Amino acid sequence: MYDSFENPSQRAYQVDTSRRFAFNFLIPTISLNTTFSGPAEPAFKSLIYDGVFNGRDITLGENKMNTLSFGSNNYIAMLRVLKAVKKYKEMGISWQIRNDGRASVTNEVFAIFDDYRVFNASNLSNLFNIKGYNQSYHQFSFAYRQNYTKRFSVGAKFSLLSGISYTALKVDKSEINMDEANDEFDVSVKGQLRSSFKFDNFQRQMINPNFKNPGLSITAGASYRLRDGWSILGNMKDIGFIKWNKEAYEYNFDTGQIIIQNASNSSADDRLADSLDTRISRASINKSYVSMINGKAELMLSKEFGNYKPNLILSKTIYYDGGDLVLVNNYHLKNHVLTASAAYNTTGILQIGGQYMIKTPNVEFYIGSDQLLKSYEMLRNYTKSASPYSSGYTGVSFYMGFGLKFGSVLEHQANANKISGFRKNPIGKFIKGLVGKKD
Repeated sequence: MYDSFENPSQRAYQVDTSRRFAFNFLIPTISLNTTFSGPAEPAFKSLIYDGVFNGRDITLGENKMNTLSFGSNNYIAMLRVLKAVKKYKEMGISWQIRNDGRASVTNEVFAIFDDYRVFNASNLSNLFNIKGYNQSYHQFSFAYRQNYTKRFSVGAKFSLLSGISYTALKVDKSEINMDEANDEFDVSVKGQLRSSFKFDNFQRQMINPNFKNPGLSITAGASYRLRDGWSILGNMKDIGFIKWNKEAYEYNFDTGQIIIQNASNSSADDRLADSLDTRISRASINKSYVSMINGKAELMLSKEFGNYKPNLILSKTIYYDGGDLVLVNNYHLKNHVLTASAAYNTTGILQIGGQYMIKTPNVEFYIGSDQLLKSYEMLRNYTKSASPYSSGYTGVSFYMGFGLKFGSVLEHQANANKISGFRKNPIGKFIKGLVGKKD
């Protein structure tokens, strides 16, 4: 059922065996995925596993970047109905809560919050130039699909959005000057920050859907089955926007020179963070603006070889950075489906995933991870008493879903156990119709 909402041209039903209605009974379909990669990886591992950040092993002065990405896509409710057997017409409604975020951060940003003395020059420019965003929202959707021919099908999902939170930061110019003799340094940054809320004033009720920050999106897809058994599926997924209301904030900031004295003290990083927050906050204005959601263009090629079905997927984000090349291998064994996947993305990360699914015509349950090895690796590292930790990028992923079909079984007329319009006692029904109901 999840796939039929994410890829609206796909079928969710097996005619003659599936029941008419599909529902998740408000058991959320959960999907979480986070990665961190870059040259600051050893220091990042030390931070998350030991709570200690060590910037001394990070390469500095070369403006090397690290990438942090995080996302979730959680369906709270999904309801779908098989409207007609002819042309396999299906429609459904859903409510999901999504979050997308990505940040590119230099090594120097991590190092300055550890110890300014790791820098080997007295003046450095533009080494703190970073960019990133995070956006979360509710998505209420109506989906429809049908076959146009035996080989060609189309589908679409129309969504009304309600923004929860939005933050986007871009630093265009930065500088640091160090005076180790007097144990001090100064930092200046210039850029733009947009946020739908004050960082010290995020209120719980902002999570509730209220449409103060409305938006629209559409997903359109089509699939075609070739004569040799190969299938091609294409999607333009989640093409849309959110208009944040006039109470949102915009900061066009230039902090000027922020001087940190007694810089070798362990409180220097906190004092720097507080000073940056104070200087940036001075530049705030209330302003409405529009943000694009993380739309994607996707293409999938697949074919069944008995119980085995490989799927090759190419995915590219439209408005933001990112893309993936994915090979998904499904093996069906009666009512069980085992999946192994490999995904290579534009940040140079190879992700190995796995999934287990129980799938019958009327019940499905699945659990898995797009980063199975790295998720296990993270759990193992948390149980270790000390480093060294495993090499490579840091990542964790988990997803789980459930769906159940109920109601009558819709059948092809030739296979139907009941003939529509046929009555067990047609003569009696006819006489009752003539006589009418007695008082």
